[in-house]
Amino acid sequence: MGYKVDIQATNVTTETSTVQSGRTRVYGIHYSGPAAAGTITLKDGGSGGDTKIVVNKAAVAESRTVNFPGPILFKTDVYSAFTTEQVTAITVFHSGGNNT
Repeated sequence: MGYKVDIQATNVTTETSTVQSGRTRVYGIHYSGPAAAGTITLKDGGSGGDTKIVVNKAAVAESRTVNFPGPILFKTDVYSAFTTEQVTAITVFHSGGNNT
């Protein structure tokens, strides 16, 4: 899948984190984790913001990339939440925001 924008990749290993500040489009994520079911949540506007994406991780040790059919707009920022016993790390593929 090709895009006509510069896409950044941000790796996150902490349970809650602001991935990118500012108006941002998210194109997909990559995640890895042990054999425990869990969820990855991306919100717009911090921990209390609107939930934009929830990805369910199966109870298997895996590493997987999820490409979205089109970019998802986050107007304020991209905030991620997951539990490290279920998901060890995520990489968010995005454009916009405060990319330098």
